[in-house]
Amino acid sequence: MKNAFPKLKNCSLRNAEKFFLYNFKKDELYELDREAFEFLKHLSGDYSIYELKKIFGDKILETLKFLEEEECLEFINGVEKREKRKITVKKSPIPSLRYLQLHITEKCNLNCKHCYLGRKSKKSMDIELAKRIVDEFSEIGLKLIITGGEPLLYENIWEFLEYARKKDIRIVVLSNGTLINENTAKKLSKYADEVQISLDGLKEGHEFLRGKGTFEKTIEGIKNAKKYMKVSVATMIHRKNINEFPKLSSLISKIADEWFLDIPSIKGNATKDILPDLEKAVEIFLSYGFSEAVHESSGEYSCGSHLASIDVDGYFAKCGFFEPICHVSEGLLSCWQKIVEKMTPKLSELECRNCEYLENCRGGCRYRAFLEKDLYSKDRFMCMLFARLSHQKQHQQCSI
Repeated sequence: MKNAFPKLKNCSLRNAEKFFLYNFKKDELYELDREAFEFLKHLSGDYSIYELKKIFGDKILETLKFLEEEECLEFINGVEKREKRKITVKKSPIPSLRYLQLHITEKCNLNCKHCYLGRKSKKSMDIELAKRIVDEFSEIGLKLIITGGEPLLYENIWEFLEYARKKDIRIVVLSNGTLINENTAKKLSKYADEVQISLDGLKEGHEFLRGKGTFEKTIEGIKNAKKYMKVSVATMIHRKNINEFPKLSSLISKIADEWFLDIPSIKGNATKDILPDLEKAVEIFLSYGFSEAVHESSGEYSCGSHLASIDVDGYFAKCGFFEPICHVSEGLLSCWQKIVEKMTPKLSELECRNCEYLENCRGGCRYRAFLEKDLYSKDRFMCMLFARLSHQKQHQQCSI
């Protein structure tokens, strides 16, 4: 065993707000102290266990066992002399850019009523530009979210996915699901860690947003994908599906691994007539759970402080809803710094900075706040949600 050479597998080391090990296959982030971080930098496959014990002591054996159990490690056998190279880790800016939405095409086979792009075209991202973006992002980021349009209509989709798969990042493809037959699902699973498919209700609710005949195709796409890979479902709460959630919840629990809820925002195709009653939407969130997903924040920054978006032309924005503020040709990190300075408020700058729920809510969606007044305003929906959560807790305490 002393001639076994441990090497990190399915993982990337990150130096951001803290030291992290990210398992991109399992989507798990492990916080590290400096000693653990320095040790893991040696797991490049170039140091034997014997050599590592000489540097760090016998205590590393327990760590190696844990990493192996977590599917973060592989062992390379051999006795040949090796150059002792440590893993190089680039320091991330603060707040760190962890999640990147990459719009690789505007082509789409649907014309959804809530689509924030508000347009369909035959435009797609240049494949070399897409690769350069992945090169830069993979040095510091965690999760590449490939979106469109419909990504499966991108003419270079398989070349791009094959290229991205060589990087130590999680790859998530967002799709409407209607084009995922079994062969496509099987091929997709070779490159992507997860596919997220939009299902916006049962037949009536879903087809209200996405058009006739789309419900069955989407369900079939979800089932095909589930045979080969992790499938998450994203659902918009809107006025036509507001009463479908008991049955919808039961359906999704049988065909998908995870479920994300949101409400539409007025942008692109979306108009006020599709919006749900906010009180009823709050009830749905409370009943079926909600996740911050890629909209999380940390430290002193507001919601969505680790997320950015790039459109098909390479223009960089805070998320797909906001207008871009620079072009990625300036450099990914340079653009990200502008997003932080101009578009990522600190909690202390928000209108709701004195709210008792702020630490948990993180100010809510900045685009919904922007629609209310400006970037620093309240997200009325999240205000309602956390007020109800607090009321529920107080009621439970009184009942005990």
